[in-house]
Amino acid sequence: MIHRVTCDRCGSISEYDDKSIWEGNREHEDVECPVCGNIIGSAFTDLTPVARLIKKGEKN
Repeated sequence: MIHRVTCDRCGSISEYDDKSIWEGNREHEDVECPVCGNIIGSAFTDLTPVARLIKKGEKN
């Protein structure tokens, strides 16, 4: 499932997918904002979720 989130720190809009390929070996993985590195979510997956930038924020 694709999640679209707004970073609390910089205001950037990003999206990430929390899908899994295998049913086992899943762990909670933090998802970082691609602009500032703030934690914007968590996914229970066997992959490494990477956030894709949609729109860069205006906050400093």
